[in-house]
Amino acid sequence: MGVNWVQHLLKPLHGVFGDPVDFRPAGGAAYTISGIFDRAYTQDVDPMEDGSTINTTSPVLGVLDSDFLLPPKKGDRVFIGLVSGEQVNTLFTISDIQPDSHGGSKLILNRVKS
Repeated sequence: MGVNWVQHLLKPLHGVFGDPVDFRPAGGAAYTISGIFDRAYTQDVDPMEDGSTINTTSPVLGVLDSDFLLPPKKGDRVFIGLVSGEQVNTLFTISDIQPDSHGGSKLILNRVKS
C-alpha cells in the first residue's frame, strides 16, 4: 500500500507552516488557498562560454494541488499578505509550476511591479 502524501505529510506541513494566500486566476474570481512562501529560490541558468554560471533567484510558493478549483497556470497571480506574522503585502505572478508528484506543487513567482 502506498503512502498518502497529502494526508500524512503535505496537509500537516501546511497546518504548521502554511499561511492564507489570495489566489487570483486569470479571468476568474479570487479565492484563498494555503501556501508556504519562501522569499528566494536559486536556480542556475545556462553556463557562459567561459565556463562560469549565471544564477537567478525567485520567490517560491509551496501549495496543495487539491486547494485549486482548476490547476494554476503561468500568468495567474497570488497576493501574499502575511508570512509567519510578518507583512509581505506583495502581488506576484506565477512564472512556472513544478508539480512534486505527491499532491503538491512549487509555484515559481515574479513580483508584480506597481
